Amino acid sequence: MSEEEVKSLEEAPKKRRSKKAAPKNVITGKVKSDDFSSSISEIEKDSMVSSDQVADILVSTMEQAYLEWSYPGLYKDKDSDDPAKDLIKAKVVFDDAYDKFNIYDVKTVTNEDDIVDDAYQISPEDAAEYKKDAKVGDIVEIPFDVTKLDKTYVRRVKQLFQSKLKEASKEAILTVYKDQIGELIEGTCIKAENDNYEISFGKAEGFLRKNAHNLLPNDHFSVGEKVLVHLSDVSDRSNPPSLVISRTSDKFLEKLLERYVPELQSGTVVIRGLAREAGKRTKIFVESKDPNVDPVGTCVGPESTRIRSALNELKGEKIDIAKYHQNKALQIIEAMKPATVIGLTCPDDFFDSNVHYEELEADKDYEYPKITAVVKNGNQGVAIGSQGVNVRLASRLTKCTISVLQSDDAISSGLKYMMVADIEKLVGENKPAPAPLSSDEASQEGDLEEEAVKDEEVIPNEAPIAEETKPVEEAKPVEEAKPVEEVKPAEEVKPVEEKKPEVDLIKEAKQSQPVEHIEIHNKPKISLEELEEALSQKKGPSETRSHKRFKKDEKKEEEAPSEASKVQAMPIYTEAELREMEEAEKDQNDNSNNDMDDEESEELDEAYDEYYDDNK
Repeated sequence: MSEEEVKSLEEAPKKRRSKKAAPKNVITGKVKSDDFSSSISEIEKDSMVSSDQVADILVSTMEQAYLEWSYPGLYKDKDSDDPAKDLIKAKVVFDDAYDKFNIYDVKTVTNEDDIVDDAYQISPEDAAEYKKDAKVGDIVEIPFDVTKLDKTYVRRVKQLFQSKLKEASKEAILTVYKDQIGELIEGTCIKAENDNYEISFGKAEGFLRKNAHNLLPNDHFSVGEKVLVHLSDVSDRSNPPSLVISRTSDKFLEKLLERYVPELQSGTVVIRGLAREAGKRTKIFVESKDPNVDPVGTCVGPESTRIRSALNELKGEKIDIAKYHQNKALQIIEAMKPATVIGLTCPDDFFDSNVHYEELEADKDYEYPKITAVVKNGNQGVAIGSQGVNVRLASRLTKCTISVLQSDDAISSGLKYMMVADIEKLVGENKPAPAPLSSDEASQEGDLEEEAVKDEEVIPNEAPIAEETKPVEEAKPVEEAKPVEEVKPAEEVKPVEEKKPEVDLIKEAKQSQPVEHIEIHNKPKISLEELEEALSQKKGPSETRSHKRFKKDEKKEEEAPSEASKVQAMPIYTEAELREMEEAEKDQNDNSNNDMDDEESEELDEAYDEYYDDNK
């Protein structure tokens, strides 16, 4: 570097480092009145809080923030019950134009010897500086230099102001809508975006959001469209507070039905239970306070007009309305509709009148009883429902854990359950529950009932039957005739205890003379038609080959004669004719026994067994 360059650098003026500008005071006590007034007007419009209330909230917020800034240790613990919190006070005053404010510490004049805390007490000598002639007990306002306040104070004022404004706004909205909480209200959609809707109700707004689960799956609204919702509360989570609304709650559906069913509004019909999966299906128990009013028919309405009006608002959701029963088993049967339940596994206390399930279910530790509902074959899909919605809602409605089996599956698993007819009978008679039937017994019950009906199909006792028999045109040979003693009635069938009809036991005649009518005065074991068919199938001695087994059975018959054989009927043949017939039959039987081989004997045994099996 040359000398000239060095010289020029030495002569050049040196740059001075600029001193950092002193920070400006955050608070000066001055306020832009125009901005302040416009801000209060906007707040009043959005929050439904008057301008005077907004000003009062601001003043109280600034006072509290000042105390927390001045005594951080005292107000750090929010739950502290230090009495000094109520004694230490401050005052914020705005001038009439709202262009300036001042802060004052408020203290009480106290004798110097009695002063406990100078945060809220001051001696008379010191008080005279701020108030002449101050005496013990007077209140003195000591000005505070607001320039000492910092950003911490401003931040705290903002937090407290927003919190108190929300609270005041919520109270203002509640004042307007308090009479409509719990009811249906109608608003207008003012914003629609990605299945999120803002609904205006005049003084306040509410929101329907898909992720908030207060919107039905098929709900789609456009701006300006009317929307019916249920109002449950006012929320202060947003600023300003908004209305808590829903279209998926149980209360929305209850109030919707009340709108179309006057009996629900008057209390003639009441809803005793409701289980809902919004957008899919709802099950409802209804009960009538008037025995002349059908609760289900009333809710459905003539030609389903009432329920259809509600369904139109639900946009595809289905409603099952069932009659409420006090008995838990009957509740399950009703709740499982449209499926047809044929049996249930029921605990004994389902039929105990001393057990009150409503009280038990109120206990948070109550465990739902596990019930198996047996339905008809092929009806299991209906009982379970799409994705299990039917049985799931029935479980929630009855407060039981219900599983479903169809009849064949219940039989194969050996499940024991009670038939619906037995349940209804027990409920009607209010008797203790009998032992449940096994699946096999339940499946056979229908067959047993049919057999019992057949046994009861007898001829009435009022008109005894005296059926006329046509005379036989040609007399049969004696050897072909069969004496009365040989006629064996079919195996005994249980008699009907109450009905005692009179029937003709013998109708066949083997002589040329007309047969006299015989009246039998005993209880019939089988019907007249069955007896006539059995007698017509009997073969005569010339056509039948006897067997020793038959004779053995005949001896047993003689030892224990049936009731029908004890009947004293009038003789048809003379004694001489009967003896001749017996001798002829004896000879024929001897010849037959000699000619019969073992194979024919077995065939006859089988025929014999088959005949009596068919007539059991």
